[in-house]
Amino acid sequence: MTTMRSLHAAWRPALPLAAVVAAAACSRAQPPAPAPAPTPEPVVAAPVVRPPMAPAQAAGTYVLQAVIQGRTIPAPAPATPQARGRTRAAAAPAASLQLVARAPAALEPAAPSTRQFVATVALPGYTMSPRGRLAQAATWWPTGGDSLVVFFTQPQRAAAISLRGVLRGDTLSGDVWYTSTSSGAEFQLGTFTAARRRTRR
Repeated sequence: MTTMRSLHAAWRPALPLAAVVAAAACSRAQPPAPAPAPTPEPVVAAPVVRPPMAPAQAAGTYVLQAVIQGRTIPAPAPATPQARGRTRAAAAPAASLQLVARAPAALEPAAPSTRQFVATVALPGYTMSPRGRLAQAATWWPTGGDSLVVFFTQPQRAAAISLRGVLRGDTLSGDVWYTSTSSGAEFQLGTFTAARRRTRR
């Protein structure tokens, strides 16, 4: 015979329907949060490549000066009249550069460019001019914008020297480079500045 206590233990109040639905919803797996939108890559403007200058823009005769391994070429003029008098007989040879807007009769095969123009260079200690001439034949070419390269060889040393500079107005300035024509190794020798002479009209 069932007692009142057993009947009371078997009976439980039913949960409200809303609570049952809420519990079932909570037991389900939550969907993953949406991935954050990718950050757009910054737009990088393409570098502006300037075309090479016209050869006539750089043509002319320049007074050249270089500083190579701490030595100024040509040596500066003495500062005092007494010193000028003592060194007048042994004046340093002049350094010069001439650029011509004309293609050479034959290309310099050692030069790294096939677009070459006529040039002459006098750089004491580094150029070897033929007998009766003051400068050595060279070649030059524009490289882009206001930049250009002057190139001449030293066959006795299996080397080449190049003046790599930028023309601003009548002043050409840049670096002096040495290149071994046998191995291709190169290094910077120094710097140079060249001022163009303006002819009177």
